[in-house]
Amino acid sequence: MPWDKDFEANLALLVDLDHKICETLSAPEINAEEVVQFVDTREQILQKLLAAIAEYPQLQQTRQWQDTVKQTQAVVELMQNKTDELGMALQKFRHGKRSVQQYQKFL
Repeated sequence: MPWDKDFEANLALLVDLDHKICETLSAPEINAEEVVQFVDTREQILQKLLAAIAEYPQLQQTRQWQDTVKQTQAVVELMQNKTDELGMALQKFRHGKRSVQQYQKFL
């Protein structure tokens, strides 16, 4: 069935993008623009998959879709953890900057 091949192809693209997102977020230096581009592309593919599921609800029961849902949850968790981590680093940086400003008052 043609919808089945398109569905599987889009799932494969989604898996590939998730892998790229995870690699990018795990790098020592995060390229935010690249992450945004990957997430935007992922959203477009996901919309196609959701449209296919709306038309053919049985696709929602496939193992590939169930695996994709689990993978999405893992990617979202990684992104949330990384966001929290970066937020803490920013908070420490701002605190350090304020401390330096306080010391500069005495110079």
